[in-house]
Amino acid sequence: MPDAADNDDANNSKDERGFDKSENNKIRLYKYIQNSPGSHLRKIVKDVGLAMGDTQYHLDILEKSGQIKSRRIGLYRRYYPVAIHDATSEIILAFLRQETSRDILVYLIEHPNSTQGYIANFKHFSAPTINWHMSKLIEAGIAKSAREWKVVRYSIKEEILRSLASNLKAYHPSVWNNLASRLAELFLELLVSSGTANKLEQNEDPEYTKEEDEK
Repeated sequence: MPDAADNDDANNSKDERGFDKSENNKIRLYKYIQNSPGSHLRKIVKDVGLAMGDTQYHLDILEKSGQIKSRRIGLYRRYYPVAIHDATSEIILAFLRQETSRDILVYLIEHPNSTQGYIANFKHFSAPTINWHMSKLIEAGIAKSAREWKVVRYSIKEEILRSLASNLKAYHPSVWNNLASRLAELFLELLVSSGTANKLEQNEDPEYTKEEDEK
């Protein structure tokens, strides 16, 4: 006959609806990885709210069963859905999970060929801090630098832009929507400026006449 301790263990393994807690935790972690690819263990523990040991245990089970995958990038092991096939996206997603790197990448989409000083002013960080982040992005093959006399300018590699944009849109939709809105406004401003410039050129052209305009 089972004693009270056995019954307590059985009850503790169930949630208020009578479902297995361990299985629920595994499902929560699986869904988290699907929605937040590129996250590392400590970030997952913080966001999901499980103990470190429990999180690691379930992640190991999910990976061994082929439901998720992981790879070490820099100092951390990052976790991904198996649907993400290319290594470039894995690296990009890892950097997008870091707030400072993400902000710098979005800034460089809007302001290619920016100097270290401009990026430092944007983030309100010291130049050495920005230099450290940029060196990591360059080492990962995401960004590039070009020296112009005494000035170093930074940009995102052309071959990376499409993948960066698609991953921003898929996994950071609020960031993407804000960026797209700002780019649209910039495009409209350029169109308006271009139209105004064309009108000024027409008015200054000695061969331009009102009759030609009416034609």
